[in-house]
Amino acid sequence: MYFENLLNALFGEREILHVMECQVCGFDEIYYLEPSTKKQIGRACEGCQFVQKFEF
Repeated sequence: MYFENLLNALFGEREILHVMECQVCGFDEIYYLEPSTKKQIGRACEGCQFVQKFEF
């Protein structure tokens, strides 16, 4: 629940772009899009609690 709240705070509304295996922990690393602009906004892995917001 905490991780989902963190994603909501950082990314807001989002769609999944694609999922790949995290190189650190082996869990799913998810890349996100902003729904209105379809631009990539970041990536996150719940397994290692990693979140990266992309600033272009």
